[in-house]
Amino acid sequence: MPRSGVQHVATLGLRELSALTVCSRPGCSPRLLAVGDEDFAVVSAELDDAGTPARTWRDDLRPALRDAGIDLRSGSGFEGVASDGDGTIVLLQEEQARLLVVAPDLSRLLHTLVLAVPADDPVLNPAWRRAPNSRGEGLLLLRGGHVLIAKERDAPCLIEFGPPGDRPTGVTPDVVLLPHEPFQRPDAAEAELVPLAVWPLSAATATTLPTINDLALGPDSRVYALSAHAQVIARMERRLTPGERASATAVWQIGDGIPGGRAARPEGLTFLPSGVPVIGIDTRQPHDNLVVLQALDGP
Repeated sequence: MPRSGVQHVATLGLRELSALTVCSRPGCSPRLLAVGDEDFAVVSAELDDAGTPARTWRDDLRPALRDAGIDLRSGSGFEGVASDGDGTIVLLQEEQARLLVVAPDLSRLLHTLVLAVPADDPVLNPAWRRAPNSRGEGLLLLRGGHVLIAKERDAPCLIEFGPPGDRPTGVTPDVVLLPHEPFQRPDAAEAELVPLAVWPLSAATATTLPTINDLALGPDSRVYALSAHAQVIARMERRLTPGERASATAVWQIGDGIPGGRAARPEGLTFLPSGVPVIGIDTRQPHDNLVVLQALDGP
């Protein structure tokens, strides 16, 4: 298995970092966005040419979410983050099974999208209801208002959610929302998204990915998955067709040199505009939790 070595390590001021993405609004420099599952906050970072955070700032989401009636008494539960071409930010709450769609300046909540799994779903239930802390972990935006969610474990799989009545599109490079495209939002402030397709992992890929902790769109417009448990990055097959299983076509071990070594939990994954992968590490203290890796070479 090829390895992706560490180029350098940096710090983002965020406890228990759980997800990463890159925001590329028109007319603005790309910036890294990070969330953690403890804090109701988004940490943003400008990046220099090497991918090192040159300036960081933190936006407190509690004022915007308090006005919307979101319960702020416990941890945020943020396990996924994505942004679209308008700068709109989408946050995945795992245990609450919902997406919070937030304005680009993070001043207000625009929509709440409930990930509504029917009680009689033959694939996702009863595990989805029995284990709230192993629901959605990892998020990619698709065209047509659909999203791709990774179920973390028990058993890990990929799920296409969309408005009730829609047909599944499957996942291909021409379906995943590109950085410059706007995400299609509902008319209502609150709406439901239901599972349209579920991709259990093939036997070999389930061994490779015992957990799925984040999803990212690669420079080749392919879906990449990160496993904290195995410390690997996997490139999924080009086409995920409804009714089939999902397989990885290439896997890279995260090389030596990440803070914490084999005990580290890399939970966030994104790619810089240069195509270089970046991982975020879940640490109790915000220190040495952002790692820029070498480019993913190989098949």
